[in-house]
Amino acid sequence: MSTVFFTGRQEHFFRPLTHGDRECCAAVLRSLHDRVHGPNADYSQALTRELVLVVIQQVLADPRYRASALGAGRTATAEDERDYASELLRKLKEHGWIEDYKDPIDLKPTLKMTRAGKQIAQALSDLDNSRSRTRQRNMRSAKKALAAFLASQDVDELLDAYDFASRVVQDLQDDIEYFRALIGSLTREALEQKVAWSEFNDFIEKRFAREYAVRLVADSAERHRGQIVEQLELVRALDATARAAADANLLQRAAWLEGECGSRSPTLWLADRIEGMVEAACSLKLPMLRSEMSNYVRRFTSLLRQALSLDYGAESPLGRTMGWLKERPDEQRADLLDALAGRLATAEVRLVGAGVRWTVREREAEHAPLAPLVYDEASRLEAAMRRAEAEAFALSDEEVLAGLLAQMRDGRLALSQLPVHDALGALRVLHAVGAARSQEGRRWLAARRRLATFETDWFVADDYELEVDRSAAKAPASP
Repeated sequence: MSTVFFTGRQEHFFRPLTHGDRECCAAVLRSLHDRVHGPNADYSQALTRELVLVVIQQVLADPRYRASALGAGRTATAEDERDYASELLRKLKEHGWIEDYKDPIDLKPTLKMTRAGKQIAQALSDLDNSRSRTRQRNMRSAKKALAAFLASQDVDELLDAYDFASRVVQDLQDDIEYFRALIGSLTREALEQKVAWSEFNDFIEKRFAREYAVRLVADSAERHRGQIVEQLELVRALDATARAAADANLLQRAAWLEGECGSRSPTLWLADRIEGMVEAACSLKLPMLRSEMSNYVRRFTSLLRQALSLDYGAESPLGRTMGWLKERPDEQRADLLDALAGRLATAEVRLVGAGVRWTVREREAEHAPLAPLVYDEASRLEAAMRRAEAEAFALSDEEVLAGLLAQMRDGRLALSQLPVHDALGALRVLHAVGAARSQEGRRWLAARRRLATFETDWFVADDYELEVDRSAAKAPASP
């Protein structure tokens, strides 16, 4: 029995999505679906009026939706946001997206998404399928369902495998449409004299590297197809008793199979249909997907070459020349073009062969003769001073650990208790935690941060407590 959809409150169901703020309304519906029915939904919290208003205001915080909802170029107050959220909630209730609901446990008035509102909001949320859909999801699900049927003889698993296999072609078709949309976006950007650098880089670094490249190699459809075909052969090899029991259960669970199979075994018919759909996906849709991917990369490469070789901007010399030509009368335009043709007539254009390689000749630099090195007392003294300055602030972890362990009388010591009388003492304190957490220090000490800080004449630092590990066999010797 068919039902009439556009009746009652649903007579103008899509009216909230026909105004200027339709992008904001669609974002609100996606957020509501994710909040109530999404993977991160909080089922312990009821959908109240205040919660819906909070969701709408969170969407309004995005500048993309705020401009369409509250008007671009004007400052909106918190009261304006509250009024818009209340008005949008009223529209969603009036046109059948949200309805009033009383909790049967405590009878408190709440809200819930209608059945139609939930389905359409889910469709809007699923359009951004990069968040939730995994590689070859339906292909892998069909394989797992067939394995479960072979293990348990549960006909529901075989029906699930048929359902998943029917979506395999659509998965690849969605990917094909995605690449066609990318090509269309590149074309629009080119017409606006822009190259979509950010979109291309985002696709290469995120979508292609993490999803499509792996899908075509490690998680390819061909590998799953081979495993599914092997499982289907095992299904066809079931003995007569097991197949008859499965056929009876299938006709009981899915009455529509009787009209589809005719006199054939429903089990064999489902196996043939699953194999046919998987074969169609791999032999037809997968080559189309690869072709669309190649077309996208080739299209962007062509636009990139044009952008690097030619500059058609209004401020470029060529753009200024074209603008000047458009403003000149026909006589002057013809004279200029004739003069250009005369200049270009003597030019010769050749294509560089594939075997030609341009090389850069390195010029031999003429080096002046070096003066002989002179070693005197002043140069030796300067070198010694530089070595001393470099080594003055260089402390090894072993030296710092030996000094710390020598001062631990009861096995505990705080950094604030270490003496800081000179620069060397300050350096020991500053390097103490790093030495305790080094590979050698973890054998003897454990460092724990305290809530307090301490101050010296040179610095202010967080205080740490150092404790000796009692299981240590022998501490490093003190220098």
